[in-house]
Amino acid sequence: MEFLAKSNGETISEHTQNLLTQLEILKALYPQALTKTEWQLLQLACKYHDLGKMNNKFQDKIKNHKRGMEDDELPHGVLSAALIPFEKLKGLYSIDDLKALAYAVALHHERDFSKFNRDDYKGEVKSLAEPAGNFDFASFGLQPPQKPLKIPSGRYFDFGTVLSATKDIAIYQEYVKLKGLLNRIDFAASGYYQVEFPDSGYLQAKLEQNALGKWRKNNPRADWNEMQTWMGNHAEDNIVIIAQTGMGKTEGGLRWLANDKGFFTLPLKSAINSIYARIKNKIFNEATEAKQHVGILHSDMLQILLGEFEKDDDFDSTNLTDFKSYLNETRSWSLPLTITTLDQVFNIVYRYRGYEPKLATLGYSKVIIDEVQMYSPDLLAYLIYGLKMIQDYGGKFAVMTATLAPFIIDLFKEQGLQFTMPAQPFLLPELSQRHSVKILHRQLNADEIVAGFHDNKVLIICNTVNKAMSLYDELVERLDTSKVKVIHSRFIRKDRRKLEKEITAFTDEENKQAGIWIGTQVVEASLDIDFDVLYTELSELNSLFQRMGRCYRRRNFMKEGYNVWIYDGGDKLPSGIKTANSDSVYDYEMFSLSKQAIATLDGPLSEKEKMDLIAKTYTKDNLKNSSYLERVQKTIEYLDGCANKRKSKQEIANEFRDIESVMVIPEAVLNQKNNKYLHDRLKKLLAENNYRKNELEIIELRNKMMDLTVQVLADKFYKLEKKENKNEGKKKIVDKVKLSRYQSIPVLSSKYNYDGDRGLSIDI
Repeated sequence: MEFLAKSNGETISEHTQNLLTQLEILKALYPQALTKTEWQLLQLACKYHDLGKMNNKFQDKIKNHKRGMEDDELPHGVLSAALIPFEKLKGLYSIDDLKALAYAVALHHERDFSKFNRDDYKGEVKSLAEPAGNFDFASFGLQPPQKPLKIPSGRYFDFGTVLSATKDIAIYQEYVKLKGLLNRIDFAASGYYQVEFPDSGYLQAKLEQNALGKWRKNNPRADWNEMQTWMGNHAEDNIVIIAQTGMGKTEGGLRWLANDKGFFTLPLKSAINSIYARIKNKIFNEATEAKQHVGILHSDMLQILLGEFEKDDDFDSTNLTDFKSYLNETRSWSLPLTITTLDQVFNIVYRYRGYEPKLATLGYSKVIIDEVQMYSPDLLAYLIYGLKMIQDYGGKFAVMTATLAPFIIDLFKEQGLQFTMPAQPFLLPELSQRHSVKILHRQLNADEIVAGFHDNKVLIICNTVNKAMSLYDELVERLDTSKVKVIHSRFIRKDRRKLEKEITAFTDEENKQAGIWIGTQVVEASLDIDFDVLYTELSELNSLFQRMGRCYRRRNFMKEGYNVWIYDGGDKLPSGIKTANSDSVYDYEMFSLSKQAIATLDGPLSEKEKMDLIAKTYTKDNLKNSSYLERVQKTIEYLDGCANKRKSKQEIANEFRDIESVMVIPEAVLNQKNNKYLHDRLKKLLAENNYRKNELEIIELRNKMMDLTVQVLADKFYKLEKKENKNEGKKKIVDKVKLSRYQSIPVLSSKYNYDGDRGLSIDI
């Protein structure tokens, strides 16, 4: 007798066979992911996971095309667990193995069991006996269940309980691997995409051909440099390296990946977009093959990928399937290499409900962490905690950075991270003297910039958007407006992309145009730019040296005088620095230590001297009173404390909200004629409630709406909401742009001015 598993008519037998096909793909590509016994248990999990769907309630529901869970319907996973012949299997596997198997099958979907009790379970299992008697277990090499059919013994599965992450750790880890990989296989089989795609040595071959090969066109004797060679030689180790900007850390990281599955994480979306484009276009230079090997994963990925597909003149509803498949494969971690943000990978630290597929995958993967010094204390804590989890499950990590504070290494060791680190940072002898520095004990001001502007390429970096905007206003009053531009995080996406292209083109060595660009942290690590002169507010040493990397990026400064001017605020504090750290963009103690460390600098500052300053300044002893270090340690303690709380994904999103940005659309932008038409068209299509018919147009319209969004720091947004709730003055959030039943974007009142030259004005 055939039983249905899916509303599309797919039977339990057909679905199970699809899982077994995906299992073989996974095992063939990554045999090291599990032990021999664990692979056998995973196969059993695949075979048993949906057999509970044979129950009459599920079959009636699916035949009548009903969706969702019925009020009296016990989740099928726990019924499936009752069909496992534990007493017959205990001669082959340990009690612990079978317990991990039982929980993986029973809880492979996150469901609410609060409405049911043990007696309900007994009754539903008893009712399952009749349909189970009509299923051909032998066709999958399975032994039929025990008779009479009963709920599993409590030694294997105790209804209404979950396994503890902190007790019986070995069982819990085996459960996570089994459940996580069962989920990934099940998702792939249900979504009709491949669970994993092979690398087959392709990445390394392309590195040799398109990276090293390019260098050899100019120099036939060119080879991997010392840092890249070292990383390639330590492909089996966890590693931490410090390497000067411009040494090719990206290529070094890819060499360390070897032929393994990899995740490449960076702190900023713009940096991720840049690295993704570089790898896809310059290393994987054939579009079709690139799509099978590298993906981009962050909250704006749809925009990037849709843009790529729309480059094809024939992109229409006929090849929409390819686009959706690629999205599925990227979001499901099926590709060999994924370029992504920290939050996409390291939210595992909360062990939220349904996190197991991520951690199980990371257990046979390698993770590259680039520019670790740019993370906030919260994110640094998540990173350290997450790396320990990955290490415990068998995965590997590489941390590579231009500067690294000693206290971070101490935190790594305290948390039990095991890694190899070269004795000395990697430096480029031919680029040892890029900067000559002048420290100015006063506020950054327009007068000195105007006086020092001599038709060259000037970069000014401020600690806050508001400071950048006010300085822009001052400079455009005194100079030709065509000479002055500002770039920061509060531009709508469409304008931000335009500005990023402009600033990159402006600093191209072929472009002889002079001018002044004002920026914020967005230019520290995300853009490949090279200015002649830098004026900057002091933030803290890591950030400062990142900023200096945007000036004389690939050349030595051999002139008299200075090319970097640093304003430390003098008797006052620069923007973004406050003694109350909760309101400070940068930690006050780290700023103060940095101010002392550079106070006497005057003249050339080598790359080695920069690294030495970091090493001497940011020790654990020096930072013992720092709120930054305190917050890292408290966050790690908090993560320990919530290991068994099993929070929801939404709760986790709320936990992250104080370190994230919120998307809004400025009212003035939405009301522009063309944008208003697009919005009205989207509303009309959504109201028609015929998504499949209009799918391509809806996707494209959503993308155009996302182009109108601007990022507002979460704390500012929630302050706006708080004021809104108190009815203080004019409404701040005037509308919402609906993208789907589940997603909408707030529209910010025109009280907060937006224009394409300055960005969004919010002063809270």
